[in-house]
Amino acid sequence: MKIVLFRGYLILALSLLLNACGLGNYQKFVSFSEAYQNVDYCKASDVVLDESDVCNTQMEAEDAEDYDIDEQLNGGASLFLAKKYENSSLLLEAASNKIQEDLNSSGVLKGTVEVIANASALDYTPMVMDSIYMYSYSFYNALALENKEEAKLQINRAYEVQKNATQYFAKEIEKLKQETEENAAQISEEVKIANDANIAAVLSNYKEFSRWNGYTNFVNPYVTYLSGLYFMVNSTGKSDIETASNYLKRVSGMMSNNEYVKDDLKLAEQLANGKIKNIEPTAWVIFENGMVTHLKEFRLDLPIFIATNNVKTATIALPYPNEREMAYTSILVSNGKKKYQTQLLADVDSIFISEFNKKLPTVITKAVSKLVFQTTLQAVAQNEFGDLGGIIASAYSVVTAGADTRSWYGLPKNVQLAKVKKNKSGKLTLYIGEQELDIDVPSDGHSLVYVRIPHAGTTPFVNVFNL
Repeated sequence: MKIVLFRGYLILALSLLLNACGLGNYQKFVSFSEAYQNVDYCKASDVVLDESDVCNTQMEAEDAEDYDIDEQLNGGASLFLAKKYENSSLLLEAASNKIQEDLNSSGVLKGTVEVIANASALDYTPMVMDSIYMYSYSFYNALALENKEEAKLQINRAYEVQKNATQYFAKEIEKLKQETEENAAQISEEVKIANDANIAAVLSNYKEFSRWNGYTNFVNPYVTYLSGLYFMVNSTGKSDIETASNYLKRVSGMMSNNEYVKDDLKLAEQLANGKIKNIEPTAWVIFENGMVTHLKEFRLDLPIFIATNNVKTATIALPYPNEREMAYTSILVSNGKKKYQTQLLADVDSIFISEFNKKLPTVITKAVSKLVFQTTLQAVAQNEFGDLGGIIASAYSVVTAGADTRSWYGLPKNVQLAKVKKNKSGKLTLYIGEQELDIDVPSDGHSLVYVRIPHAGTTPFVNVFNL
């Protein structure tokens, strides 16, 4: 370790000390979640965007682009629930543009800086699931604004992202591997052996999450189902029906216990082969249930090898999945003749944790490399610059030690589906826990009834969209 190296990072350390970026992430998560679970979606938007009165502000496209991706995603979802569809659409569109740029970039600079800085001080790196799920809210915004062409566009964009998801993820993992290999090439064999032992020790703390498995090739059955449903209901020819059938067949294979999906697949196939020409007026109920797993900070003391006979103990900080409760096991919907129970359409927790697990080994390797760098830096600083150098290097380590726990906080724990034939009165009843809620739907045509309940006992958000 050269003295000049310390001097270079001394400037960075002082900058980070002054800015202390990312240290408020956990408090933002707490405040956002509290507002969100209390169904105060305008306040949740204010919190996550660090603004005031967002719901009563007309946002411009340029304004939406100024936020980080995690802020755009969380703000876009909460503004959708606040029925501020234009602002929500602007934020989600800005997020979509940034995500596409991120997927197409080399990411070399970001990876290099992350070894020496707190990752939460950098731009949020979106998960693959973020880039897919976001189109469900863009789709709902378009339906709310009665723009069917836009709704179809968002469905098609979701398909394109899902089609390329495996390739995107492989590219991201390859970047992470290259970064860790570059770091490994700069250390001695003794340090490498010590690092490997530390990496194994850290990984052992995540064994409980090995049971989680996502869906094949990052396909989100919920978003895929919305695509199939939309093409089936709005088909303009054989091609649309075949597309709908293919989507629904894929979802039925993933969610084999969902009878409503099976029934929709049967309808699509009957439409395709001409056995039926129309679908009876139907309401599909989408229930977004509870709150998705979030990340908390996990700290562990590790022995760090610096030189022969010189081992220091240092603390590593990493993200750790923390599950949250669902609001209800299921809900019921009635058309006055029969009650229908919602069935699982997508386990969002499983999607989240499965992707987290796939990235975990390389994330831990990078974190251990950063810890070795910081610990060595402190030792060099103390030796070369005395107490002042030691104090500054130690302060730098404190500022950069935090784990990046940002994610899309506002997503549901799972998504459920029910399907009911409409009655002539145009009324349906939702049975949610002890609540009984009557809703009006058009007696003709097809409707999508969206229900969001982040926490048991809270007032359900319900919106009816014409399909």
